Amino acid sequence: MAARISKSLNAKLARVRLFLCDVDGVLTDGTVLIGKDAEHKRFHIRDGLGLRLLQQNGVKVGWVSHRPSPATTRRARELKIDFLHQKSVAKVGAIEKILNQAGVSWSEVCYVGDDLFDLGALRRAGVGVSVADGLTEARELADYVTKLPGGQGAIREIAEMILKAHGKWDGVIKEQLT
Repeated sequence: MAARISKSLNAKLARVRLFLCDVDGVLTDGTVLIGKDAEHKRFHIRDGLGLRLLQQNGVKVGWVSHRPSPATTRRARELKIDFLHQKSVAKVGAIEKILNQAGVSWSEVCYVGDDLFDLGALRRAGVGVSVADGLTEARELADYVTKLPGGQGAIREIAEMILKAHGKWDGVIKEQLT
């Protein structure tokens, strides 16, 4: 079932030129499996396709994580993510550097987060989104709260909303029907 969104949220989504999100708890369910020689994370395949569809339709994509991870780096390379930041520094400052590189303003950003380190970005972004299982304060700051939890297709949910607001979703569907 498609999400019903307000006209004002749809207008904000139509202005999005840069999609940024947290990793752990947003792109993953927050589980980190650490073995003797490796770290493993579970990424949802539909989220990955949603990110690629955004890129193919002119929206740049970036991940901003407070925690460095080889698993995140590998998945970012696979998906050809435009911007990857993985450092224990304030996310707002890191995002402002990405904005300068991308040539966009905060009003053109959709940011998806779930926890304390995401609150500043959620407050500043043109479209702030929290995943369904995000921190109460993140959900309260968000313009939209996904129906799905982090790591369970929440990113795909918002990617489709952006593509629909840009008038690109019907073309995506049509391409698959040919």
